Amino acid sequence: MNILVLAPAPYDTSPGQRFRIEQWARYLEPEGVRFTFVPFETPSLHRVLYQPKRYVKKGALMLHAFGRRLTLLGKVRKFDLVYIPREAALIGPAVIERLAAMLGAPLVYDFDDPIWLRYRSPQNGFFSLLKFPGKTAAICRLATRVITGNRLLAEWAQQHAANVDVVPSTIDTKEYPVKSHGSNGGKVTLGWTGSHSTLPFLDVIQEPLSTLASTHSYRLLVISHTDTYRRDSLPVEVVSRRWAAATEGADLHRMDIGLGPFPNSGWTPWRCHGKVLQYMAAGLPSVVSDIGIVSDYIQDGVNGFLARSDQEWIEKISLLIQDASLRARMGQAARVTIEEHYSASVWAPRVRGILEAALESHGKKRRLAGRA
Repeated sequence: MNILVLAPAPYDTSPGQRFRIEQWARYLEPEGVRFTFVPFETPSLHRVLYQPKRYVKKGALMLHAFGRRLTLLGKVRKFDLVYIPREAALIGPAVIERLAAMLGAPLVYDFDDPIWLRYRSPQNGFFSLLKFPGKTAAICRLATRVITGNRLLAEWAQQHAANVDVVPSTIDTKEYPVKSHGSNGGKVTLGWTGSHSTLPFLDVIQEPLSTLASTHSYRLLVISHTDTYRRDSLPVEVVSRRWAAATEGADLHRMDIGLGPFPNSGWTPWRCHGKVLQYMAAGLPSVVSDIGIVSDYIQDGVNGFLARSDQEWIEKISLLIQDASLRARMGQAARVTIEEHYSASVWAPRVRGILEAALESHGKKRRLAGRA
């Protein structure tokens, strides 16, 4: 099977691709499934995209990238199937997807966020007007098969597509060694990891963290797009570390407790919250806002804690700070949850089954159309 992946971002740069099709492809390629990744973003566009302003430069690079996509359509017939994570182009309606379908390509559409909802990027507010979120439904209708990252997204997709499969974002457990929780007498490290767009979520727990600082000695580690994050209002040591794909799993070992604060608004209740799966894979106990599908991952008090109020954040983090054995038990239970339910090795064969079913059903549809 020869598959063209019309990815939005360059390889190994976007969580939505890294924890989904890129990961599954590594498991399926040794079995003879060939993937060709062609990103919409060029290296130049990727470098400037999240820089403030620079609209003329971004606009020129966007148009160039769109032109490259149109040119690529001439090669679609060389592939058995076209796989689209999120969208084939960062701007405009579903033009690329519609043309690919008109050329006879079976489409498999995959998304792990509620991208049909409008979102104004703090770095690219102007280009947010060119996103055409309504195209999500259009692509669902064009697709032979739709894959969503969770059950809430699937319920929405089923309004627009007949064949919808839920495949969660997964973890390649080989890349995540398990944390050893010892009582070393040092400060316990609370940790958070995420992107530029989710870094403001830490504000959700600023009050609980400040209250904890008056009774417990701890440090806060923040792993994100920058190594200059500071919180002067927080009376504890704050360590900022720039995220790197090569050290992602090992960097989580610098934490003792994972934090997952999420506002219950906008996109957030619909999302897959991959950072929670990362904490769990690394054997970290985590305290996470109880929204959306988070309770599908975490069994409160068994493999982590769910928090519904500032007081619960304080109480549950306190329990973990004070008890290394509790951290170890919860961390081990979290790892087992990942191995059994969210590992790439478990889900990659199921993804292959979906791809094969898409190819088969598209072939049947074309044969029936030919007879007619």
